[in-house]
Amino acid sequence: MKKIILVVLLMQAISTCVMAQNADAVTIKTEKVTDNVYFLQGINGFGGGNVVASVGEDGILLVDDMYASMHEKLMSALSALSAKPVRIVLNTHYHGDHIQGNRNFQNNAVIIAHENVPMRLVKTNTEARPTGGMMPSVTFTDSLIVHFNGEDIKLLHFPNSHTDGDAVIYFTKSKLLHLGDMFFFGMFPAVYSEGGGNIRQLVISLEAVSRRVPSDAQVVPGHGNLATMQDLQAYIAMLKETIAAVDAAARAGKTLDQMKAEKILSKYDALGQGGAQTTDQYLAMLYKLLVTEKG
Repeated sequence: MKKIILVVLLMQAISTCVMAQNADAVTIKTEKVTDNVYFLQGINGFGGGNVVASVGEDGILLVDDMYASMHEKLMSALSALSAKPVRIVLNTHYHGDHIQGNRNFQNNAVIIAHENVPMRLVKTNTEARPTGGMMPSVTFTDSLIVHFNGEDIKLLHFPNSHTDGDAVIYFTKSKLLHLGDMFFFGMFPAVYSEGGGNIRQLVISLEAVSRRVPSDAQVVPGHGNLATMQDLQAYIAMLKETIAAVDAAARAGKTLDQMKAEKILSKYDALGQGGAQTTDQYLAMLYKLLVTEKG
């Protein structure tokens, strides 16, 4: 068990470093969602998680801010939308590919996150990968409403899903939902207990979200293209089916290697080519969460 956890943590560290180093090749694509809300996505490489920008008389509000190395490109994309400053940054969770850019907004914007985010940042701080500059200035426990650019923006915490500090962010007037890494679109998700994540709770949380948001809302995943609530429902169904497949194989006494050999998740091989985890990597993650750790 310790060996599996160490391998997972090593893979995460290597992946983060490689992705940050490759940010030079990344460009930012801006897509207009409503009159004043935009979806910003790194393309031609990986510069971090997806960003939403509310642009208007009050200034600019961001949901997540990518890697710190993407700051100049992010600001260039925003300057094409407005000359006003970034006043508020909302964080979906504590992972650096989503909020390392906080370092560049510490002195001129209010950064808001769930109360578990600073705890996780302190816990994961190392000399090689410092997290101090990523700290939020305002935290919340269960929910918070920010009124900005004529719109109520709701932050809702759902426990122990992708992490234990996830914030679902819903733009009520624009009908736009940002799920952070609770939703990977077109690829398999990443969930690790080391950050407070729980794959079964993730399903429960996403079902709760889907009941609270209109069916015609648009959905921003942590990674992947702009999606719909129907896409989210398909994602939930995939999570349920793959969890059930691993549960059934484990009850039959099958090992991880046997599950891989039998290709029990082959129905979803296309997701394994989506740019995140391969099918075998996702299967290994599920096995760790559901069997090794008895999730």
